Amino acid sequence: MMGEQEDPEKTGKKITAIKDFSSSSKGTSIPMDLISEVLVRLPAKSVGKSRCVSKLCSSATTLPCFIKSFAARSKSPCLVILSRENDKLLVLSLLENKSSKEKNPLVVADSYSMTYPQFGVFKSGESVNGLICLNISGQSQIWNPTTRRFSSLPIPNCRWLFSFNFLGYDPIDGTYKVLSVPACHFPKCNNHQPRALTLGGGAQESWRVIQGTPEHFPCGSGRCIDGVVYYVASPINDRLSQFLVSFHVRSEKLSVIKVPWSSYSYCFLIVYEGKLVSVSSKSDDITMWILEDAEKEEWSCKHLCLPFTRNDPISKPRLHLRGVNDAGEFIYVPSALENPFRILYFDPKANSFRTVVVEGVADDQFRRRNGLGDGPLSTISTYANHMENFLSF
Repeated sequence: MMGEQEDPEKTGKKITAIKDFSSSSKGTSIPMDLISEVLVRLPAKSVGKSRCVSKLCSSATTLPCFIKSFAARSKSPCLVILSRENDKLLVLSLLENKSSKEKNPLVVADSYSMTYPQFGVFKSGESVNGLICLNISGQSQIWNPTTRRFSSLPIPNCRWLFSFNFLGYDPIDGTYKVLSVPACHFPKCNNHQPRALTLGGGAQESWRVIQGTPEHFPCGSGRCIDGVVYYVASPINDRLSQFLVSFHVRSEKLSVIKVPWSSYSYCFLIVYEGKLVSVSSKSDDITMWILEDAEKEEWSCKHLCLPFTRNDPISKPRLHLRGVNDAGEFIYVPSALENPFRILYFDPKANSFRTVVVEGVADDQFRRRNGLGDGPLSTISTYANHMENFLSF
C-alpha cells in the first residue's frame, strides 16, 4: 500500500508507488489531498523531480493550496549566490549555517547551471518569499530560483530604457506588487514618475503611475519590511544628495524620508532586528544608520570596527556584506569563488565572527558537471534569507 514503510525523503520509490497504484485499476485512486500531504513534506528539489514522474504529481504540486502549504513549511532560509561564465548562469544554494562549535565547518552547496538570459541584469537585492525581481532585455521579470522559471511582466507605457524594479509583499492580504523607477533621465520621456503593477492581476492588469515624490533615481537595491519597500534615491538635479523613499505596498503611497548622512555615500540596506538599517563602510570600519521611526524621521547610529580584514588573506578575493541571517549575523561573501571559499558571519553585538568553508565549487568535477571552463568564477549577485517556494505568476 503505497510503500508506507519507506522513508518519504526517498522520493523516487515513494512517488513511483503513487503512480503505479493510481493507474493499477479504474476503481481505485489515491485522493489528491493525500498525495499533496506526502509531497509537501519533501525537499523542494524532490518535489521538482516528482513533477516529471506523473501528471497526477505535477497537478498536485501546482495547486494554490499546495504552494501555500509548502511555503508555510519551508522554514530553513538559504543563501543564494550567482556566478557567470560566458553564457552560463551558475546558481549556488546553501542553508544559512547556524552557529556551530566546530571551527570552520565544511558545507557543500547545491548547484545548477542554466543559459544566462540575454541582457539579464542580476543585482544584489533581495529575495521576497522566494521571488526575485530583475531586468532582462529591458523588461521586468520575476524569477523563481526554485522552479527556475522567469515570468515576464507587461511593458510600461513609457520610454524608459533602464529601470530599477523593487518587489514588495503585503502580508495582510498576501499581495505582491512591483515598483518600477527609471534608472536615469530620458529626454524623450515626459514622465519619470514611478509605476506600480500588481502581480497575478490577470491580463487586464496594467502599470499605474504613482505620485507623491519628486522625480528621482534609485541609488541601489531596496528592502521590503512589513509591507513597505524602502530604497535610497537622489533627486534628478542633485546626484550628491540622497533621501530614503518608502512605498506602502497596500496603499501604494510614496513618501520621502530625510537621511542623516549629508553627502553621497554608497549605502547597503539590510533588515536588522526588524528595523531598516543603512550600512556604509570605509576599509574595515562600518557605520550603521538605524531607522527608529519613519514618520518622525528618527535615526540612531552605531560605528563598528570589523574584527577581520575584508581583503581575505587566505582566499584573496575581497569580502562584501550581502545580507543578515535570522541570528542577526552579517553575511560576508567573497567577490570570486575558489575551491574552497569562505563565508564570514559577523555578530555586531559580540563583535566576533565565525567562518564557514564551502567545498565542491570551482573544482574540476564541478566545472565538468556544469559545463564551465577554466576561468575564475566571479560573484555577480547574492540573495540572503531566500525561502524555497513554488509560486509563479
